[in-house]
Amino acid sequence: MKPNQASIYREIERLLEWSIPVVERLPRSLPYKELGGLLIRDLKEALDFVVLAFQADGTLERVECINAVVMRMTSVKTSYRLMNRVRRDALSHGQYAQALDMLNVIADQAGKWLRKNRALLAEQRKAATPPSAPMDDGPRQLKLFSDEDLRR
Repeated sequence: MKPNQASIYREIERLLEWSIPVVERLPRSLPYKELGGLLIRDLKEALDFVVLAFQADGTLERVECINAVVMRMTSVKTSYRLMNRVRRDALSHGQYAQALDMLNVIADQAGKWLRKNRALLAEQRKAATPPSAPMDDGPRQLKLFSDEDLRR
């Protein structure tokens, strides 16, 4: 499957399209420009990490990319929460609810994807670990000095 055909990719893309007009309506002061810019950047990076996860060779790399998606989406959620709390004219309660609905869909998909890949990783690690050899003489004691050193 191509990354841009995956449902998580399409949902993040949909949230990005929805977020651009919201960011354009933010006040022109520097803190809001920064917040809006970071919001868009986090969404773009989340899309990039989805693509990287699909292109990852190993399960560990894929898990790391999915974790990065989760981290970016947490940042997006925090940005929306700040917009809603500080400036009601920038983001209404209804818009905040819409954003949360889209974020919840993405979080569910990322969570399922992450659990699946963590289980695969655990299986791979279990299969790669050689069985431990039984100890036949019991616990061994480490000798710091040889018998000759003690006689001197």
